[in-house]
Amino acid sequence: MQPDTWLVVVNWNGAGLLPRCLASLTRLSRPAHVLVVDNGSTDGSAEVVTAFPQVEWLPLGKNIGFAGGNNVGIRRALAAGARWVGIVNSDVEVEPDWLDRLIEAGDAHPEVGILGGMLLFGDNPDMVNSTGLILDRFGRARDRDFSAPLRDLETQDGPVTGMTGGAALFRAEALRRIGLFDPAYFAYYEDVDLSLRAATLGIKAWYVSAARALHGYGKSFGTGSPKQRYLLARNHMRAMATHLPLPWAVAVAPLLTFFRAAVKAPLELARGKPSHASAHLRAAGAGALAALEVLGRRFRHEKGLPRGSDPSAGPQ
Repeated sequence: MQPDTWLVVVNWNGAGLLPRCLASLTRLSRPAHVLVVDNGSTDGSAEVVTAFPQVEWLPLGKNIGFAGGNNVGIRRALAAGARWVGIVNSDVEVEPDWLDRLIEAGDAHPEVGILGGMLLFGDNPDMVNSTGLILDRFGRARDRDFSAPLRDLETQDGPVTGMTGGAALFRAEALRRIGLFDPAYFAYYEDVDLSLRAATLGIKAWYVSAARALHGYGKSFGTGSPKQRYLLARNHMRAMATHLPLPWAVAVAPLLTFFRAAVKAPLELARGKPSHASAHLRAAGAGALAALEVLGRRFRHEKGLPRGSDPSAGPQ
């Protein structure tokens, strides 16, 4: 029998990370079909995956981003009739019962469509990386319980604003209602956007403390790099404009644009980081344009799924 769960791993030059990630997925106590979607790697990732014959390799030949790559894999899973679809970063190692714990919680809570567990820092497993995503009043996302000592953690299982895309499980029927990731994000905040779109439909995100995984925080993209700063800042503006109450989003957009261009960029320049300053300047402009586009659609009362997120587009 074919497993009813697919796990998608989007890879971009992650040859050094894939062995531990895929080894953990092949040790799961519940069988799953593992699919590596490759965004045009040039580092020998394909050769690494051949050591895991039970893992499917899907090369795209170009980098279409974390959001776009996951959408390709998710569509294949939905077309194959999967009941559950998971996504796992290439820098994540899941515990053998990770999938069992998530599906048990999903079966117990049919109103839940997005599930995630506890991420611990791979370099320091006694410290928590994430127990889900939370937002502040400006629409900025952060990992709940970030850097909290594991021994002191008291967060209980239950609903949460959203789940990080580092390691998450989705109910297939929920994805058919919510839609897939918005490819316009490319990377970062696509998980926030999907979680908030789910919430508008009454579909909950749920935290499961017993489902644990180690996260090599920043190893797949580079924590604090200019590119990461750019994407985070730009995509925050897009998500903020999409999901905050409309009058507040209209007020916040110019304030954030000014803050990044007139405060953050000069500060980075003063610290001797011109590439980071440039990233904030570019993000201020690109983020403002993204916010204007989204706010324009909201004023025109345009509905529908984000472009490129239709789950019925068929496998690619």
